[in-house]
Amino acid sequence: MSLTLKKKDSKIERSNRDYGKSINPPILHRKELLLPPDHPDIPKFAALTKQLEDAGLFKDSRKIGYKKQWEERLRNAGYKVVDHMLVKLDGSEIAPPETTEKTSNVERHRTALTRYALSKPMQLLAKHDFLEGKHTIFDYGCGKGSDVDILRQNDITANGWDPHFCPENPKHSADIVNLGFVINVIEDKTERMEAVLGAYQLCTQFLCAAVMLGEQSPERGRLFRDGVLTSRNTFQRYYSQEEFREYLRHVLDEDPVAVGPGVFFVFKDKDAEQAFLERRYRNRATANRLISQLPKVQKAPKAERAARLTKADKERAFYEQHATLLDALWLRWLELGRPPQDDEFPDLTASKELFGTTQRALKFLQRFQGDELLKLAFDGRRDDLTVYFAMRRFDQQRIYRHLPESLKRDVKAFFQNYQHAQTDGERLLFSAGNPALLRQMCQQAAAQGYGYLDEEGAFTFHTAQVVALPPILRVYIGCATFVFGDVTSADLLKIHAESGKLSLMKYDDFEESPLPRLLERIKISLVNQRFEYYKYGDTYTPPYLYRKARFLTPDFPHYAEQLAFDQVLATHPEFAVDGYGMPPEQFDATLQRLRLAVVGFELQPAQHTPALDDPCGQYHTFRDFIECGATQANTGLPNLPKQPDTYNALAALALHIIDPVMDYFGGIELTYGFCSPELAKHIKGSIDPKRDQHAAHEVNTRGNLICERKGAACDFIVPDENMLEVAQWIVQNTPFDRLYFYGNDKPLHVSYSDAHNRAIVLMLPGKSGRLVPKVVTAERFSEITLDCPR
Repeated sequence: MSLTLKKKDSKIERSNRDYGKSINPPILHRKELLLPPDHPDIPKFAALTKQLEDAGLFKDSRKIGYKKQWEERLRNAGYKVVDHMLVKLDGSEIAPPETTEKTSNVERHRTALTRYALSKPMQLLAKHDFLEGKHTIFDYGCGKGSDVDILRQNDITANGWDPHFCPENPKHSADIVNLGFVINVIEDKTERMEAVLGAYQLCTQFLCAAVMLGEQSPERGRLFRDGVLTSRNTFQRYYSQEEFREYLRHVLDEDPVAVGPGVFFVFKDKDAEQAFLERRYRNRATANRLISQLPKVQKAPKAERAARLTKADKERAFYEQHATLLDALWLRWLELGRPPQDDEFPDLTASKELFGTTQRALKFLQRFQGDELLKLAFDGRRDDLTVYFAMRRFDQQRIYRHLPESLKRDVKAFFQNYQHAQTDGERLLFSAGNPALLRQMCQQAAAQGYGYLDEEGAFTFHTAQVVALPPILRVYIGCATFVFGDVTSADLLKIHAESGKLSLMKYDDFEESPLPRLLERIKISLVNQRFEYYKYGDTYTPPYLYRKARFLTPDFPHYAEQLAFDQVLATHPEFAVDGYGMPPEQFDATLQRLRLAVVGFELQPAQHTPALDDPCGQYHTFRDFIECGATQANTGLPNLPKQPDTYNALAALALHIIDPVMDYFGGIELTYGFCSPELAKHIKGSIDPKRDQHAAHEVNTRGNLICERKGAACDFIVPDENMLEVAQWIVQNTPFDRLYFYGNDKPLHVSYSDAHNRAIVLMLPGKSGRLVPKVVTAERFSEITLDCPR
């Protein structure tokens, strides 16, 4: 039986659930952790836990929470549990775990890498403005020291120590101590704990600890202790996000703050912790956006200045004279959302010299600038703080005295007191659990242009827009941040309001590519506080992101170019880009068939020469259009186009004319296709290369087009079909350029070009027996009957 407490309308409701009749009830592991220290069964329960850990049965722990899944895992591994003991299915005993002596040959140092860019933990420190030069850094277990070298090259005070590569280096205390990917390569549990405690002891503000997560690493080896021994004779202990959080909490008796997959900050300085957490939920763009809305102070015209000055004129002149100081003070006011205190002024001394008191300075600004922007700044900052206090409900032990002084001022200005701030935050937090309200907010955000709402109600947007979303959505995303860490390390986020999940998508070259490819996808479940990690490449083919502009706002880099690209792509019905779109292999094949190429943010005609047997349309190859004439067959001339645009024109002819004809009538017989200048010399009879478009885009010896009409043409016949009917169907259903009709049982000549002239010429025998060209309209051609001259 389980008991659940839920808050509803400021009351706590209790609900019971009886699993007595369930065929798949939840499983409780590690029972010893829930018992008082003097309970007599703790050794027995702990021994079973140790056996299960050593056998690797707790790997990927999110999949073992229910009876059926747990029993299936035991069977697949060849085990069963009998009287709190793990035994093999055949009844044989399990060999005891390997001893410490056998671990002495583990080569930990081989896991060290030579880096040419900062490691992931250091990148996260930089992302949160901790590598700007104000903080000292110590890298505990620095390996070959690549991070330390890069930091020093950027004038940051940094030192490091490593038991193998630099054991003689002193262990310095520092503002921030990094313990990056260290404890997961230590096979001895006691040494692991000592490393964590030793690193934490050296920090004055916080410890940055990172491990490799099991979901992220494909490397495997034979089971050893509570990890694996790799083929390189190194040890790896893979964690889940929640498992590592609990480990740090157990060792340090502090609550870690997730900042990324496998990366946590553990703060020793509680004021620094609250300042960090508050910054995380602040909309830094609000003040800049507000200040950008403010019209610049314009100097009065000379004639007006010469006239008698009003009070408003004098104030404007005063502002012009001291614009640098006053603009800075105004921006500071908008940033805070409340009047700044003396120690928050950008230049307190100059302000007092100018106005006498800070209050007079603020009153002048308010009178000069008006109240509208101040109201917007106040509301925006209050939203930020409400989101912050909503997220702080996850951690009840952080009390008011640990708030920075500026945050205490915010509490008073925006909420009157700390209790009101907590109440408002709590109300917002519980609102984020309301699916109907989430759907409404997603619809509102999509209507405001912050992202795209799909047919299933999922809302996808760029991470840059997180701080601009309605507070309820920001809290929803904040809950995922509590589980996972900094979700803005991804490119796109997707809110699944119905299922209580958030997806993170990271792409290759998202900003600069019109079709970025998906590299990583992480789906976070807020219900069970777990996440699933998918890496694309070997196992999963990285898909393209189609119609990228719908997830962006107009201020995103290359937005206009992206929107134009998406619109051009949509004009080609061959590209299925709705929903998840077509697989990348199919998209690339379609590009090749259409003789198109993605160049920057444009879809351009391809400029490479294809192989003769590459597809030209859906049913033919380029060889079919090049080697289809009797003269070419008799002479054996290569008849190869020299211009890439000729191949493009042949592909367009096949796509727009030949493919539709074959879809409707079936197979055709090509009788004459591309004609090079060399082949034209051998063709007997009357031909007109300058107008018939069989030369496509080829040029003569002077570099001029042989046929200025461009495009491409071919002659063909449909066996067992009256060619008048075929010709009339082409006229009615295709965007042809020119069509020459020679008779019911004669091949048609048809061309395609961008001009789409839709010219129709009847080539029928006159009284002398010679063919006489007669231009007719499409309407007149459609009236010709099948008994016309053959």
